[in-house]
Amino acid sequence: MASSRRGIIPWCTAALLLSGCLPDPPDSVGEDPEQAINCLCSPQPPVLAAAPGESVASSEARVLAPGATAGEMASLVAANTDFAATLHRISKPGQNLFFSPFSISQALSMVYVGARGTTESQMAQVLRFPLSQERLHPTMNALDLALQVRTGTVPPGSTPPTFRVVNGSWGQKGLAFEPAFLDVLARQYGAGMRVVDFTTEAPTLRDRINLWVEEQTEGRIKELLSTSAVTPNTRLMLVNALYFKGAWAQPFRKSATRDESFRALDGTLSPVPMMRGASGAYMAGDGFESIAMPYVGGDFRMVIILPAAGRFAEVESRLSSAFLEGIRTQLQGRYLDIRLPRFQVESALPLIPSLTSLGMEDAFSPYANFTGLVRSPALSITSVSHKSFVSVNEEGTEAAAATEVGAGPPSMPQTFLVDRPFLFLIEHVATKNVLFLGRYVSP
Repeated sequence: MASSRRGIIPWCTAALLLSGCLPDPPDSVGEDPEQAINCLCSPQPPVLAAAPGESVASSEARVLAPGATAGEMASLVAANTDFAATLHRISKPGQNLFFSPFSISQALSMVYVGARGTTESQMAQVLRFPLSQERLHPTMNALDLALQVRTGTVPPGSTPPTFRVVNGSWGQKGLAFEPAFLDVLARQYGAGMRVVDFTTEAPTLRDRINLWVEEQTEGRIKELLSTSAVTPNTRLMLVNALYFKGAWAQPFRKSATRDESFRALDGTLSPVPMMRGASGAYMAGDGFESIAMPYVGGDFRMVIILPAAGRFAEVESRLSSAFLEGIRTQLQGRYLDIRLPRFQVESALPLIPSLTSLGMEDAFSPYANFTGLVRSPALSITSVSHKSFVSVNEEGTEAAAATEVGAGPPSMPQTFLVDRPFLFLIEHVATKNVLFLGRYVSP
């Protein structure tokens, strides 16, 4: 039955919590107002928060034609990929890893709306934001909308991929949120704000937000927020949840799965259930091989990068937008005998240490400048949480028009045996946006 075929199911969420820091931060006076974008400099009075349980939102509708140019889209996608590669290199080295750079960038870009001064410049540098605030948020919106477009053909009886991106925000009652901040949330991120009282309901709110995340991710991400994540000092929380479910365009043969040896990064051998079958596009590079396997419809695909024995660290260090583009341009349809471990990876990344080490320091300090969110009290980011999970198996046996097959006379297939550490990513084909990135180094 088509409904039981899952193929690969990644999901992840990112959350930002902002709390009051100092009652009168010295750097909030004297920041250069010219660094703010025009739409955030209007003399409109702040919007007073409604009562708990009500929603504060801009009257603006989401912009469905943001007007981002192809060049802006390409620069944002490349920048997001380079941020992903940097975060990948410093996160849990030598361990299995899986995360969504797109989800992290989405959550941080929402709070970036209100960043000013050095807080803004540090965030832009670390997150690799290539555009001004005035152009970044419309381009983020354009990219999000482009990811929802389906151009591939789904054969009758096949299940098309499910891809969902949602944003949520919760703000403390009584705070005067800047109208321009609420406008950007509405226009470019499709989000309003729920008014809550963290001071008296922190534990209850944590449970409610965790339940919201669980519902948005089809029950796959639970307990995103720890018991210490939401406190009476929390004033604003922004959450991004991303969910993907896709079936392979050309499935693995479940009956062909056999235990085979996998050599971990430390050299030890362990048995893994090795799937066998499928076909895809292939290329060979300097010290590595790579394949791309489409999902039903061809709008999304998984790319696997298999370094040669002993060259994993070298190849991983070359990961970048330019490196991936080089792979894409050389991929060619090939008759392949792909042998891939059935695996799953679950990750929870402590992002504040990583982002701080990369140079994003002010945002987490008592002197953070987020006066574009609220003018008073001063806020700083007190928590950045990210969880993700991926499961790869034989299921997902639908055929699709986008399936690549060997052309020419019959021949013996080339074997692509993934029996050693590898890198993998899931990307949106049309935009080249990397949705998920990971490494698998040990069963």
